[in-house]
Amino acid sequence: MMSFLRKTRIARPVYAALTALVMFSTFACEPGQTELAASAEHESGAADASTTNRIDIPPSVRQNLGITFVTVEKRPVRTTIRLPGQFELRPDARREYHVVLPGRIELLVEQYERVERDQPLFHLDSPDWLKLQSELVSARNAMKRSHADLAVEEARLAEAIKAIAFLEARRMNLAEAQVRQVALEADLAEKRNTLPRLRAELVAARAEFEAAHAHYDVMLSTASSFSGIDVQQLDPGRDEHGHGHLETGDPPWRSIHRLTIRADASGVVDRIAVTNQGWATTGGLVLDTIDPTALRFHGDAIQTDIQLFADGQRARIVPPQGGSIALQDTVDGVIEVGFQAHAQQRTIPIMLVPSTLPSWAKAGVTAYLEVYIAGHDGDVLAIPESAVIRDGLERVFFRRDPSNPNKVIRTVADLGVSDGRWVEVASGVMLGEEIVLGGVYPLMLASSSSGERQKGGHFHADGTFHQEDSD
Repeated sequence: MMSFLRKTRIARPVYAALTALVMFSTFACEPGQTELAASAEHESGAADASTTNRIDIPPSVRQNLGITFVTVEKRPVRTTIRLPGQFELRPDARREYHVVLPGRIELLVEQYERVERDQPLFHLDSPDWLKLQSELVSARNAMKRSHADLAVEEARLAEAIKAIAFLEARRMNLAEAQVRQVALEADLAEKRNTLPRLRAELVAARAEFEAAHAHYDVMLSTASSFSGIDVQQLDPGRDEHGHGHLETGDPPWRSIHRLTIRADASGVVDRIAVTNQGWATTGGLVLDTIDPTALRFHGDAIQTDIQLFADGQRARIVPPQGGSIALQDTVDGVIEVGFQAHAQQRTIPIMLVPSTLPSWAKAGVTAYLEVYIAGHDGDVLAIPESAVIRDGLERVFFRRDPSNPNKVIRTVADLGVSDGRWVEVASGVMLGEEIVLGGVYPLMLASSSSGERQKGGHFHADGTFHQEDSD
């Protein structure tokens, strides 16, 4: 027992001495070796910092986390005024089909059916059309009689002129033989006296001829207006003034027993005002069609900003945020300032007629109209406000790695002016680069913990983040 205690008392001073020697040797290293160790430690820390701002996002992860991208673009953030509004149909988008004759309707289309130009819409079986055909028959017969009467009067005048010429020649022959025929001279005088009457009758016959043609043309035009069929198609030979077309058979309008109303333009059937086989009165609405592409955007600006707007200013229609529509699925154009303000709402309409339409543009869909009151002046690099997220005291966004599309780079935001939807980016991005728009929050959680950045890592296919080992 005494021997063990003696050994213990000896070992303790030796251990203390060895410890002091090790510590002395550590602090007694050469200056160059100390700097080298510090440099290595700094480089190791820098390497860790350079790798922690990159996160792997393979396609499966992007799908599970709902990660979407938006490109950096140049925008006049400082001079943008955003107006709420909606798409609406232009006045020429709707076409109504009324009946000008009463009759029974046979529908050939369904509601919301898409129709093309000249497609039959409905049949009209009208007794008044049959009456009109009867009047056309009478007018055509009167025209036939006028042709015949004119031909008779022309022939009578021609015969009288020939008879006078024959009698004058005979009288001249007898005069040369010094023979006078009193009866011949009386007959010649009588023929000459009939010429004024025959000429007047010919003029009257021509007037009847023209009147009959005019009446037939009016009736034919009326039939064209009622039926919607061109006059030339109803009677191709109506312009001929000879007798030939009156002897070749009946014109096409004689075979039309009921009217077929066709579409004037392509569109979609909107309202159907009568039932199938129902009776429509004169002037009644049967159906109407709309052209869904004949749209304009109607925004409303407050009247105090009226001096900021002018016809021809550059503008853009943008979809609302947070839906299924891509943020940059927009339409550019120029505005027209309304000529009449709304007194109760204290607003003035701002219109834009787009030259092209996105797939989401429908009548009644709400959106926003971004008006650039300074044109292209002041364009700056900008990203959506919703792509920027706060992480502690920092505001960050995630930029897609240009060299590897399956990685994103965490970037501390250097932001400028915001218009409420887009914000100016002073540094850290280039025009056309992709920025994460959807799925920003899980990326922020993966790159930060309690205000301090995590080590580098990657996402699994199920969307969970795995932190890499620090060693």
